[in-house]
Amino acid sequence: MGKRRLFTRHPGRTRIFPGAALFLAALALGAEGKFSLSPYLDYNYSSNVFWNVNQVADHAFSPGLELGFSAGDLELYLTADGRFYQEYSELNSMLVAGGLNWIKVFSPHTSLFVSPDFMLARYSGDLAFLDTHAPGVVLGIKQVLSKGLFGRLGLSARYTDYLREDSYDRVRLGLFGELSAFFPSQTTLRLSAGMNILRFPHVALANAADGEDPPGSSGAGPGDPRGGHYGPPSPATGAAGSSAVPLSIPQPYAVARIAQGLGYKTGVFAELMLRRNLDPLQGIQAIAASEWALEQTDDDFFWEGSRLWLGVKTEAVLGLDIALDLFLLRKTYDGIEALDLDGIPLLPLATRADTLTQAALRVGKRFGRLDLSASAAYRRNRSNDLYFRYEFLTISAGMQFSL
Repeated sequence: MGKRRLFTRHPGRTRIFPGAALFLAALALGAEGKFSLSPYLDYNYSSNVFWNVNQVADHAFSPGLELGFSAGDLELYLTADGRFYQEYSELNSMLVAGGLNWIKVFSPHTSLFVSPDFMLARYSGDLAFLDTHAPGVVLGIKQVLSKGLFGRLGLSARYTDYLREDSYDRVRLGLFGELSAFFPSQTTLRLSAGMNILRFPHVALANAADGEDPPGSSGAGPGDPRGGHYGPPSPATGAAGSSAVPLSIPQPYAVARIAQGLGYKTGVFAELMLRRNLDPLQGIQAIAASEWALEQTDDDFFWEGSRLWLGVKTEAVLGLDIALDLFLLRKTYDGIEALDLDGIPLLPLATRADTLTQAALRVGKRFGRLDLSASAAYRRNRSNDLYFRYEFLTISAGMQFSL
């Protein structure tokens, strides 16, 4: 059967009329200062597209459009873009994301914030298993405790639904608290702590009483990219007759941040994160084989350990917006074995452990309604898992026009 036609009569007119109506409505709202429309075009080169030992390089262009609307306590936003690779067109993708921020002020000291959002992602070719729906929500209360002292307490939830591969599906629940202090010396201190619960409903672990090893606890699995296949891993399920439960990983974390202003145009900051997985990651060896595939939806949760982030931002040089960031991460993956390039566990057996360093520089300049930017980043990852010993250089440039 051939493809179904979406428009059978006057397809151009069918598409132009609604588009023209939306454009005219946008101009009317924009005249009132409530609506923003920002088309953009980004260019990106990476010397290692997949962040692994294969060192696959390519160029990509990303045209997109950002929409924003504000009315009182409500802000809405919508972004749609595509990424089109020059050499590996099978990596092409389309992304739509949006949501709203709503703040209700109950008193000069107390306010409620609610932020639901969503993301839709589509990929081509063998990467179609990454097609995703990911709705989420953050809600909480902000409290002014005293002059210069603020607190936040809230909940978050996100369901990442992979349309073609259930074994990737996951739920992330979070509870967080934050305390911020501002001092006349332009110093800001922030302490945050919380608990994430990572739940994989289609990755099952057999109960210890069954006397069986957790499925998928070793080996790369048929979906491991070491075999040159981009496809999904096989879902880990309990053995026949065993009592299997979905995998859940409680993950407490703490973050300390200090920022110091140096005049009105320059600031420096340092941030330290510590986090721990209370349960091992056994059962998701195949899923964890490609961190690139997981982070396409901005999920970065498998590792435990520490992250140090140092940065400086300034507008004091020729009116440019300059930001420099330095990262050091020491990560371990309890329950995931270090493998060789053939996907065989190394002997003696060891848990995967990485040390990642990264430096990123971004320079931007605004000319009226036009924003121009350029950035470069270098990442170096050293791991006892040979597949994840890699480095790469990324160079990006972009322009965005605000209407």
